[in-house]
Amino acid sequence: NDKKMNIHLIIGNCSLLGDVSKVVEQLSEKETHLDALVCNAGALLEEKTLTNEGIETTFATHLLAGSHHLTSQAMPLLRQSKDPRVVMVSSGGMYNTKFPKWNVATATSGKYDGQLAYAYAKRGQVLLCEEWAKEHPDIKFVSCHPGWTDTPGVTSAYGDKKSYLQPMRSLYQGSEGITWLCAIKGNELESGGFYLDRKPQHKHLAGPFFSEGSFTKNSREEIAEMMKNLAEWSKRPPLGN
Repeated sequence: NDKKMNIHLIIGNCSLLGDVSKVVEQLSEKETHLDALVCNAGALLEEKTLTNEGIETTFATHLLAGSHHLTSQAMPLLRQSKDPRVVMVSSGGMYNTKFPKWNVATATSGKYDGQLAYAYAKRGQVLLCEEWAKEHPDIKFVSCHPGWTDTPGVTSAYGDKKSYLQPMRSLYQGSEGITWLCAIKGNELESGGFYLDRKPQHKHLAGPFFSEGSFTKNSREEIAEMMKNLAEWSKRPPLGN
């Protein structure tokens, strides 16, 4: 009932390419520009599951549909803003791995590991921001780690083991840094950076004493292959069409 509130919901499933396209279409009918886009939808599943479009759910939600496709579709609206930015909410889990071969990242072959599927997608978000920061200098692209935050998703995924993540942050503490990335002037952001607590962080901690290291770094060829495949899979028709 507060007349000052100006919040409108557009509901869609961020694991589905078709839903994401419809969400952006509806948004374009209501708004002339988009100042900030936060890609924060996610899932961490113990067993391999496929979306209605036949794509592994964790990969689809975090990376393919919920980040790459959503942002690609929203580019025209973002470019109408005077200071646009895209914030992809990654995770400290991405420190465990580099982005793997495509068949592993998409779980189209081999044994499924839910924790690794999550980490692969989170590493992919960081790489995606790096690449788009170079390709689209008129838009700021940043990824971030909200810190280990006590959410229902974390409780569902880790159960009693979430005690290993202590001390955990409250929802407010976890979202504060994301909100700051949306509000700060774009010229103060490091496009392509990976943020935690308002500061860019190292993206690799696989060296001695948590130094930068190289174990989790992808080659230019591997990154180019990831970008090519994301673009191609974003155009895939729904399963059964």
